[in-house]
Amino acid sequence: MNKTDIVVVGASNLDIYATSSAALVEADSNPGHVYTTPGGVGRNIAENLARLGCRTQMLTALGQDSFAEAIIANARDAKLDLSAALRLPHFSTSVYVCINKPDGDIAVAVSAMDISQQITPEYLSDCSGVLDDAPLIVTETNLSQETLHALWRQYRHKLCVDCVSTAKSVKLSPILDGLYCLKANRGEAATVTGLPVTTVKEAELAAEKLHSSGVRYVIITLGEDGALVSDGREAVSMPLMPGVTRNTSGCGDAFFAGAILALIKQPAAKQMLRNGLAMARLCAAADMPVFQTLDLHMLTETLQIYQGGSWQ
Repeated sequence: MNKTDIVVVGASNLDIYATSSAALVEADSNPGHVYTTPGGVGRNIAENLARLGCRTQMLTALGQDSFAEAIIANARDAKLDLSAALRLPHFSTSVYVCINKPDGDIAVAVSAMDISQQITPEYLSDCSGVLDDAPLIVTETNLSQETLHALWRQYRHKLCVDCVSTAKSVKLSPILDGLYCLKANRGEAATVTGLPVTTVKEAELAAEKLHSSGVRYVIITLGEDGALVSDGREAVSMPLMPGVTRNTSGCGDAFFAGAILALIKQPAAKQMLRNGLAMARLCAAADMPVFQTLDLHMLTETLQIYQGGSWQ
């Protein structure tokens, strides 16, 4: 029997969010509010999955500083297993600083993530028992090309990858063949496929190209137009769930976690999409990148609320 449902290999940050109370003025001090929270694409996905009740282990790199202790405390609360995480005394834990506009949308961000490059093929080899036993593995492109290639070479049949950004998604071109699942936004999908992705129809064409490159499941998020999930037999698209948006940071990570939950329990394109959109809605309504009171009941309830309405 597997000890975990999923292993996530990726970055862990301490995120610092500053949201201006009024329109941002450059080269000046802007009044607003600031808070800190554990973050990082891989870590956010892992925490969401753990809070949804999945037995989740994360392979990551942390310093031996107060930022790392905050991340570890959060993981303990979420029941996220960090027992195999690297602890590196000569590196600082990754930090991500995000400046938001008053509506919660990102204006600019700066990240210091050098420690993530210590997630090496050698570290993965040391953790091969954990990776071998995992039914699914999730990773993201904050890792080095060498590390991504090592994961793909050994585990492509169960590897799910988040593109993270257009700049970092170029790392994926050599490792698409045989990939189990790929998540991209419009820009990332365009970068990986070389096709324009501005409409749902164009997203379908991009998904077809990714399938022809060897990707089994394709997820393309489309901003205000919702998202598309394709399994090679059918491509399903839906609009966003309506509701108040307080925050957009972490919504893509929440979406991917919801889709992965469906892959674990019921691997069908429509359920992956519905789960993902419901998770994105929950995240958008929260003030943090991961809803701290999230559980499986909350996701189920959100899906039921919208089941009989015009959204679907």
